[in-house]
Amino acid sequence: MKQEVTKNISTENGANEFQVRLLKDDGVGLLTTKNDENYLVLDSIDYWYDLIQNEYPKKKKCSCKNEWFYVTFNYIPRQGTDDIREVKILTTCTVCNKVSKPISIDIDYSPTKELIENPITFCEKPNIKYKFQELTSYWSGDNLKDFLKFIFHDLKLNVYCWFSQHPEHKRRFERVSFDKAMQIITVNHRYLNFFFSANELETSNYIEFTDSNGVYLKEGIWRRDEIIELTAPFVILGYGLLYYIKFCNQYLDKGNVKDKSEQFEIITTKLKKWLEEKFVTKRGMNCFDGQEAYDKYIAKRNAER
Repeated sequence: MKQEVTKNISTENGANEFQVRLLKDDGVGLLTTKNDENYLVLDSIDYWYDLIQNEYPKKKKCSCKNEWFYVTFNYIPRQGTDDIREVKILTTCTVCNKVSKPISIDIDYSPTKELIENPITFCEKPNIKYKFQELTSYWSGDNLKDFLKFIFHDLKLNVYCWFSQHPEHKRRFERVSFDKAMQIITVNHRYLNFFFSANELETSNYIEFTDSNGVYLKEGIWRRDEIIELTAPFVILGYGLLYYIKFCNQYLDKGNVKDKSEQFEIITTKLKKWLEEKFVTKRGMNCFDGQEAYDKYIAKRNAER
């Protein structure tokens, strides 16, 4: 694809007037037809359910008070490739014809042909609640070490890491000892994610593919299985290193909510209680910061006011 592609959105049944719900910062949205059929924008089904656990997005309304829109996707190509790098979504009021550009979604993966062929995805039950947790933490290196000590020595979980090792710089996915985990986070290695489980994992089950750069994992391996994920830190300029901890005590199976084991819920409850006792929780719900890192965050935020 070498030029922009514009697509007027309609369902397989020809419906083209939608109520629109958007989470702009997260690049996801829901379109609802007059027959109450729901469609997710692009391929965002996993992220949609995660994001609505705390708040279901409100319907978009035009300044004329109408809440029905025609929707257009504008696909922006990535130069030198057949992929797209961005999808701009335009809405046109069905009453007054006012056009707005409420959201733009960056695409950072390949291939993207499917996004043009199937711009919306049918979603039978868009408002499902399940036991999903996404915790965030601003941490120092010592905070990270304390967390891993708790995982290894108190919870006694099996620890797996997806990482690149110096000097070969090829991605690996393997079970690691405590000493190896300390080495990975301190001695010229780069880790992508840690995974914690009471069960021993068959690592080959989670590999999407392998190439000259090493192993690539499947997305969201913690969703269905009893796994806790710790992401590599995001560098937030001026604020510090932000970590995400993700797990769920229930999972979705073809639109139905199913429970994970009681043992796993005991583990995740102990983990969250330890975080509450060990770290600063003033930044908000499900936030657990080291004191030094929290002070840095507050100083930066106050300086910006």
